[in-house]
Amino acid sequence: MPFTSPDRPYDVAALWPALAPLARTAIRLHPRWGRPTADQSSIGGPLLWPLDEPWPTCTAPHEWDVLATLDEVAEHRRIMARAWGPDGAGPLNFSTEDKARRDLINETQTDRTRRTEALAEPAALLPIAQLFTRDVPGLPLRDRFDLLQVLWCPFDHAKDYQPAVQLRWRNTADQPMTAALPPGDTLVGFEDYVPNPCTVAPEPVIEYPDYDLLPPGLADRIQAYGRVTDDFSYRELAVAPGWKVSGHGSLWMLIDGFEVRCECGAEAKPLLNAASRRAGSGAPHWIPVEDGDRLEDAVEIVIGRGADLQIFHCGTDPTHAPVVEMV
Repeated sequence: MPFTSPDRPYDVAALWPALAPLARTAIRLHPRWGRPTADQSSIGGPLLWPLDEPWPTCTAPHEWDVLATLDEVAEHRRIMARAWGPDGAGPLNFSTEDKARRDLINETQTDRTRRTEALAEPAALLPIAQLFTRDVPGLPLRDRFDLLQVLWCPFDHAKDYQPAVQLRWRNTADQPMTAALPPGDTLVGFEDYVPNPCTVAPEPVIEYPDYDLLPPGLADRIQAYGRVTDDFSYRELAVAPGWKVSGHGSLWMLIDGFEVRCECGAEAKPLLNAASRRAGSGAPHWIPVEDGDRLEDAVEIVIGRGADLQIFHCGTDPTHAPVVEMV
């Protein structure tokens, strides 16, 4: 089903016409739990993968919290969902069978983590997003590719303490392809880095730059207006939360915003925002009309302590590695 963002309470471009040329279109993905197939756009679903291409792995040194398998993560989430009940309001109420199974999973993971000093093999990447240009109108490089796949390594990495991201830009007509997923016994270092399989319902919205990326004089005028106007937050009006493509990327919450560059020196443009939460409680005007007052966290990933992982792509060469910032 389609989802519709409500009208924002203020039209910031009408208040400050200098914002108009800075506008960009972002595509909100509105992920919802489902059973996507490999020929559909999805978050965390199976990928349409070339028959002769090995599944990608990460050979960098890894750090982890608890070593779990994908099957264990999925079963644990099913157990927790049953314990919370259909409305998710709690309190937790485990059946005898579920409690025993949950305890066994925890014991197995604790023992595995205690016995493992280093991974015996490179870590398999997980599918994070598969986006077809036919579904996502604002997808970059659509004149050269019809499919974007985003994968990441479900471990921390010493330099950044976040998942390591890889991109695949594809033309699906170029080679035989088939559905692919990592096997259920694939190890992950953080359960929070495993997305649930979700369908997407792309919706274009207009965004404006975060404060740190505005021209200084304009930023000062907007901040002065906010200090004397009740219920006005430029940042919550300008930038959409949640999983989305392109636009101005995520709000810069952990560090000051800056112009991101590729390793080659070219501008790096916002590609995909992987959000720890779909919509923040502080921005009710971004909750889709179809959801009413209900907040939904279908993907169930958490980056850091609830940050977003903003993925940027090189504006000139899609073969260059993405730039990834925890924001």
